[in-house]
Amino acid sequence: MECYACSNEAGRQCRRCARVYCELHGGDLCAECLSPASSLPSFNLYRGSLLALLIGTAIAIWLLVRPPGGDGDAQVIISEVTPTSIVTAVLDTPAPANQTPQATRTPRALVTSTPAPAATPEVQEQEYVVQSGDTLLGIAELFAPADVEPFDFAQQIADLNGFAAISDPIVPDQVLAIP
Repeated sequence: MECYACSNEAGRQCRRCARVYCELHGGDLCAECLSPASSLPSFNLYRGSLLALLIGTAIAIWLLVRPPGGDGDAQVIISEVTPTSIVTAVLDTPAPANQTPQATRTPRALVTSTPAPAATPEVQEQEYVVQSGDTLLGIAELFAPADVEPFDFAQQIADLNGFAAISDPIVPDQVLAIP
């Protein structure tokens, strides 16, 4: 048998590629298998990897875009989310067994309750002293009537106290009129 690289007599066979070679063209493996270029993966491996990435990306995009549910006739139900519904959802979750339930927040500094003008005798205007960490929305959640959303009530408090928006800052010890 002849060496794959020259015309010398082959004395060994490569364990990796099964080529026969002489002493000049290799040791345990042939010189072709020992070259750095042969250690790179084949072109087909790169093509296969790229194809797998493209298929995986297509499946991921399809999973993100498809509507929820298993069937194609599923309807998406969009409900109105209000600050009250978020707070209610959080408050309705049961506490873990190893934790004690937290107390609900009550008004801390209710100063006075003064009657409103004679035109509407049943509506009373209250005053509230702002505490550190209070927000208009938090105060509105404390005093809002059952039939009024806290966000709308916060806007009423802002209007009554001369604020341009409910996001205007309030400071501790400031007295707010509550409708």
